[in-house]
Amino acid sequence: MFRRAGTAAHRRAATIGRVHIAGLTLACIGGLVTGGCITQPDVMAPLRMKPVQPGPGEAVLPRRSILAFDASGSIDRKVLYPTERSRVRTFVAGMPPGTYLSKLIVIGGRPGEGRPFEQFDRFRLDFEVQRTDWRGQATPITKLIDDLTEELRGVEDKTVLVIWTDGVPTRYGKYIGSDEALEATDRLLEAHTGELCIHSIQVGVDERGPLLLRPMAERSGCGSFHTMDELDSKAAFTALQESIYIGPAPPPPPPKQRRMTDLDRDGVDDRFDRCARTPVGAAVDDRGCWVIDDTVFDLDSHVILGERAAPVAAVYEVLVQNERLRVRIDGHTDDVGTVDYNMGLSQKRADSVRDWLIEQGIEPSRLKTRAFGPTRPATTNDTAEGRQKNRRVEISVLDY
Repeated sequence: MFRRAGTAAHRRAATIGRVHIAGLTLACIGGLVTGGCITQPDVMAPLRMKPVQPGPGEAVLPRRSILAFDASGSIDRKVLYPTERSRVRTFVAGMPPGTYLSKLIVIGGRPGEGRPFEQFDRFRLDFEVQRTDWRGQATPITKLIDDLTEELRGVEDKTVLVIWTDGVPTRYGKYIGSDEALEATDRLLEAHTGELCIHSIQVGVDERGPLLLRPMAERSGCGSFHTMDELDSKAAFTALQESIYIGPAPPPPPPKQRRMTDLDRDGVDDRFDRCARTPVGAAVDDRGCWVIDDTVFDLDSHVILGERAAPVAAVYEVLVQNERLRVRIDGHTDDVGTVDYNMGLSQKRADSVRDWLIEQGIEPSRLKTRAFGPTRPATTNDTAEGRQKNRRVEISVLDY
């Protein structure tokens, strides 16, 4: 009687085995993992990301966002490109909402294939990435940068360029080094007058990639360099996107200067002018009121001192220049002393100004007087400076 060949261990070894090595699945047929294995893609599906959001005191800072990813012939078609496209879609899923402009560029795409800047639309951008196939053409990184230079010349606000590529520029299938692309990067940074941040993400592990991608990010002054293998979780994507898009909210712009309206041309905005219609040439205080301060009088006196009469003489000049002007001369005091005393003093001072003007030739019919004492202070009486401002003779316009 014959037994079936092989033990249970042998039978398990004879089945199809799978070993994961560096992002590939090796499907091995036979008993051992040998050169008889074939490679199959092990592509991470796009993660279900929650878009990043600004926290308290933060904001989405860029005004423009450029997303460029590599579909050129230097990217492996079967494994590396599908993985790259999947992770770019994950990146799009986590971009912050906002009114900023966005643009997609396919490296190695057909001439004129790139879309213009449009307001960020997550679903449209994801669709564009999803439908992009491997191109198999050269890797014209320098041309991409030169095209952006013309498009962004003179832009003054913040722009971010997130570029997914192996960092291996080629022309006619041959590697051309990084110098040409770095010189183009310098031209781009000079042309864009605002803040331009370049964030480069290396696709694959070609050791030539960082020779371009790291200095490209560093030259922008606010960029960063990463490898695609680092972006293997939601947390990694979120940290990257927050560093690219979110920052402290800028201070609000200063209020727009309102054009001052000053109908009576006394230098005080009509919004704050408490004494409208003062004639041109009248000496006004910060309220816009025509005032003779108490320096023309001695303390507790209503006598106008000749050497201090200049403010009263200035009132006379305005009255002479405006023959139809009729005014009321109002006496005011601070609140030191009794109300009756201050009312009497304020009336005497108003009368003294009126009499002085009449002596100079002003018609009495153009002048009236009134006493207010301490009842209408111009400012506080709690300080010596305030009390001095309240001791005044004020000229109110009756007819002009």
